[in-house]
Parts: sequence; structure tokens; C-alpha cells
Amino acid sequence: MKKTIFDKIVVGFVLLVIAIFSVLALYTVHMTQSRLLNNTEKNLNTESKLIIDTTIHDYLNNTIDQYTFFDRLDDHADTMNAEIWFSTPDNNIIYCSNKDSVAAKDLIITDFYERTELFTKTIKTGTLNGCFNTKTLSISTPVYQDNTYAGLLSIHLSLQFIKDIAQKTFTSTYMPFLVIVVLSLIALMLISNSTLKPIREIIATSKQYAAGNFNARIDVHTDNEFGELARYMEEMADELSRSNEYRRSFISNISHDFRSPLTSIKGYIEAMIDGTIPPDKHEKYLQIVLSETMRLTKLTQGLLELNNFDSFDLQLDKSNFDIKSIILPTINTFEGRCQDKGIYLHAIFHTDNTIVYADRTRIQQVIYNLVDNAIKFTPEGRQITVQVTEKSDKVYVSVKDEGVGIPPESIKKVFDRFYKTDPSRGKDKTGTGLGLAITKEIIKAHGENITLTSKVGEGSEFIFSLPMQKEMQVPIKAVHVKKEEADTQYISNGKFRIKKD
Repeated sequence: MKKTIFDKIVVGFVLLVIAIFSVLALYTVHMTQSRLLNNTEKNLNTESKLIIDTTIHDYLNNTIDQYTFFDRLDDHADTMNAEIWFSTPDNNIIYCSNKDSVAAKDLIITDFYERTELFTKTIKTGTLNGCFNTKTLSISTPVYQDNTYAGLLSIHLSLQFIKDIAQKTFTSTYMPFLVIVVLSLIALMLISNSTLKPIREIIATSKQYAAGNFNARIDVHTDNEFGELARYMEEMADELSRSNEYRRSFISNISHDFRSPLTSIKGYIEAMIDGTIPPDKHEKYLQIVLSETMRLTKLTQGLLELNNFDSFDLQLDKSNFDIKSIILPTINTFEGRCQDKGIYLHAIFHTDNTIVYADRTRIQQVIYNLVDNAIKFTPEGRQITVQVTEKSDKVYVSVKDEGVGIPPESIKKVFDRFYKTDPSRGKDKTGTGLGLAITKEIIKAHGENITLTSKVGEGSEFIFSLPMQKEMQVPIKAVHVKKEEADTQYISNGKFRIKKD
């Protein structure tokens, strides 16, 4: 069975708790035993000194008889719950409080102590060469009378009580903690299913997303982090679905837009080769081939440009410049088309402050695309107005036409790549459906916005913003248009005007 992250966390937590608990318990037991052993040593030393100063010296000074001496030692042994020995200078044990002790039977102190230990104070822990069955603390103290070695007092105390106390300390202190930990782990395991259920649901739905089923929904509706994650994943799935649909639409559109001119080029060239088109008409059809080739070139350039935006390779060359200096030359390039269609083209500047901080070449491209788009959909005798205004430290450029307008359902799509409001997609042979998409990407790259308002039969208006100039050491002077230049009229029904309010 595959282990989940939660299982690994629980196992890791259990192991960590056990490790910490074990170390802490061992340390506590060790410290308790060490403290008790030190205290016991101090107590035995005190008792040993007391016995020597009173009972033994009284006996050596003949103040008390042997029977009284033994009775007093018995009392001390009972009080301390210890075994007491006393040996003479010739190493014979004359008193042993435990009549069943090995020492009481052997009666020779050197069976348990080295001779060198008889004249120095000795502290030992253990069985004393097999004399005791359990671990014992033994303190032997030499007794001197008038600077003469008079015997050896030994006190032996079983250390079993220290072990018992340490065990009781562990039981009373850590067992409740251990029980709490165990109960917590059991509770944790019991609620794991409910906790993991949303995770399992998210994983299962994610697998469906990975398989391409973006319509799947996550059955998690909580108000916690899992619910939030589920909502974000569903939003991601919706975005992936839209991206997938856009990809299919993109491939379909680009295939159509490439296939149509390529088919025309192939057909005309084959017709000229096999003689279907006579030589005297070759020039005419070669012009068509050239036109279709230029259309393919334009389409390819547009795709490459959009790819630069998508891959974040677009580098803007920002500087301060007078936007009037690019609007006027740009709209002048449309003079011939305006004359041919009888369109009035106006450029109106409602502010003297027309200095902006942007990429000059890219903004000129934006204005060209917007005016070009307006001319395509503006009937004869109508007008197009390019206006420049100032508001809140920004310069706003508007391109407004009196054309056919855009249906409400198409307004949000006009900036999509390859989108054309003309369902036939064939009336505008020069269009690629990329101009407005490129325009939006350029404005977005500047950190600004472009908006569209339109009514069917009344026209459309595109408005984009640009930041005003940044401080420079040498200010840029605005371009002033002379009045006689502003009212220039052209032949035919078209008028080409520039105004300044």
C-alpha cells in the first residue's frame, strides 16, 4: 500500500515522540539515581561518624560492655535498614548485624576487602565480591584509638530502594504523559480519514485534469484551506479549458489564414505553368501572387511579434517624446485611403502638454493599427477623430469612428488573436486579425489600459492611456501646428483636418 504524506508525518511524529520520551526518561532516571546515591553516601558517612564517635569509642574505652556495644550496633542497623560489620585490627569480624550473612560465617574481613583498603575510607557499589545478592553501597571507615588502628567499621545498604524510587518516579511522572501521547495518536489516526478525504478528492480530480477532463469538479465545499485550494484548482481547470479551446481555435485560424493565400498562390502559379493563364495575363496574376505573399509576410510578422510578447522578450525603449510628433505623420500616411473612401479624418489636441514617457516606435504602431482599423469599418462620408486629452498625470489618446459599430457579444473578443467581426472572414483580404491583439499587448507592456466602447450603426471608440513625461534635464518642446496647416483640404470628397482646441 502506498504511503501518503500524512502517514509519513504520523510515523515520523510517533518516532520523534518516542525518541524524545526515551531520552528524557533515561536522563531523569539517571539523574534521580545519581542524586539518591549521593544523598545516601552522605547519610551513611554521617551515620558512620556518629557510630564511631559514640558507640565504638565507648566500647574501646571500656565505657560499655560488649553486650551493650552489640545492642547499640543492632539499633543503628535497624534504624538505617542496613548491615553493619565491625572487625578487629587482626581482621576478625566480631560483629555482624545480619546473622545469616556470609560475613557472619567467614568472620575474616579480608575475604571482602583488600588489605590496603583496611586503613583508608572506602566507598564501593556492587555485591562486594559476592557477599550480597543485590547491588549494595558499602562504606568502610577505619577506626583509630590514640592514633592506633583499632578496627574497621563497615556499613552496607542495599540500593534496591533507589531503583524502586526511580521506577516510581518514572511511573508517576511519565506514564500519564505517555498515556496522553498514545491517546492523542489514536485520536489522530481516527480523524485522519476525515482530514484526508478532501486531499484524496483533490488528487482524484487532479488526475482527471491531467487526463484532459477540465470539466471535472472537486467535491470539497469547506471554508478551510482545502476548500480554498479546491476553488483555486477549479479556476485553474477553467483557465486551462479556455487555453485549450484557444489553442484549438488558434490552430484552426492560423491554418485557415495560411492555407487560403497559399492555395491561391499555388493555383495561379500552376495555371501559369500549364498554360491555363496565357502569358499576356501573367503580370496581372503575378501581382495577385505578390499581394498574397505580402499578406503571408504580414501575418508571419504579426505572429512573431505576438510570440515576443508571450515569451517576455519584448524590450521597450522608453523615452520622453511629444505624442503629437508621431500622431501627425502617422495619420498623414492614410491620406490616399481617406480620399478614396471620402472619409473625414480629424486630429484634435485638447491639451498643450502632449509629452509622454513610452516607446515611441511601439506607440506609433498602436496609433497606426487603430486608425487603420477605423478606416476599414467607416463608410464613405463619415469621419474619424483622433483626440488627445490630459487627466490625472496621464495622457489619453482616443480613436473614434462613425463606422458600422461592433455587436455587444463581440466587444470582449476584438482583442483576441485572429478574431474578425466579419463572419465571412473574406471581405477584408488585407487583414490578419492580429492588429488589435498586438495593440493591446503593447499598451499592456507599458503598464497601461486600452478600452473599447461601440454601438452598432453608430461607430466605435478606442481609448488608451500613457504616462506623462518623466523629469529630464532638457525639456522637450511640444509641436505646434500652424493654423494654415491645420485646415488643409484634399481633393475628392475626403477631408483631412488637424485641429487644436
